Formats: sequence, C-alpha cells, structure tokens
Amino acid sequence: MSSIQATRQLQEAVWKGSLPLQIRLSPTDCRVYDDTIPYYVHAPRLSYLPFLIVDLHAFFSPYLIYPSVSASSAWFSFEGVPLKWHHPIGLLYDLFSGASPALPPSSRHAPSTSAPSGSATALPWRLMVHYSAFPSDQMVQLDEEGKAFHDAFINSVKEADFLRNGTGNAIMKLSKDDSTALWDAVVKRSYSAYPALS
Repeated sequence: MSSIQATRQLQEAVWKGSLPLQIRLSPTDCRVYDDTIPYYVHAPRLSYLPFLIVDLHAFFSPYLIYPSVSASSAWFSFEGVPLKWHHPIGLLYDLFSGASPALPPSSRHAPSTSAPSGSATALPWRLMVHYSAFPSDQMVQLDEEGKAFHDAFINSVKEADFLRNGTGNAIMKLSKDDSTALWDAVVKRSYSAYPALS
C-alpha cells in the first residue's frame, strides 16, 4: 500500500468517526418543572454543533419558555462551560473529556454506567443547550443566515493551511465554486467531495 493510499484510508477513518451526544434543555429555558426528555444523536466528530440547532429547536420547542425564540440563538455548554461553536465536536470532546468534573456528582445528571472504569467522561457526552443568557463575553453569536459560521469555518481552513504549508495561498486561491464545494462537503458530510479539495 502506498503512502497516499494509507493517508486516504486514515482520512476516511477520521471522517467517519462519531460521538454519541445527550443534549438536555437548560432548566432556565424550560417551562416545565420536571426535566425534559434529552435529545440523543450520534454526531460526526468532524461536524459542528450549529448543524444540530434546527433539529434541537424543533425537538425542544414544546418545552421552551419562549417557543418563538430563534434557533440561531442556541448555544451549548458542558458542565457550565460554554462551548465554542466554531470548533469541531470531536475537538471539543477531546478538550473536555480529560477534565475532572467541575460540578459535584449530586448537581449533575446521574453518571453513565457505560464508561469503563477510570474513564474521565462517560459516553454519551452530556451537553446542555441554552436559548437565553448568551455568553457574549466568551463567544460570537450565530446569525440566522449562518454567515458567521461559514466565515469562521473558512478562516479556520485558512489558518490550518498556513500552519500546514507556511502560507494560506492554497485556500486563498480557491475559486468561489471550489470554496462553496468545500463548505458543502462539510455540511453534507460528503467524504467523496472533500478529498478532491483538500
């Protein structure tokens, strides 16, 4: 097997990686006294939390204090820490999975028994979605059209290109069509479209 084939196989394996998530509605946004049913999803590690917000809003809208709140006003937290939406889900998990719990067990939901002993974070990864009290001092809010998300992604790709090659020219020279195709490959999770541009 050539090194190019090995690289492609590794890229495909990474592309197919996923994480089980359990997402609960923040009690401050919930109109029912009891906890709502959590939303479960198997999310690709290379995907982003904003891709979940429309489905989450539809799922939790019967329980929202203000059901007319925009889906784009959603933000996520793990153990009370806001999660940066412009980082891939897998990266966020890796950053936080080794951390010791910030809250005592009595103030969190019951721990999972599915994690091996000694594991710092049980799966599914337990997140909270919020629709109010956005932490604007810690991150930028999403917009309705998704332009902020798209722009953040393209900037991240430029930074990665610079770190990898010492210049951002490869991404800067992409045509509008190629740039759109790259974004579409990420949105649609199309591995076949991605390698042609990487």
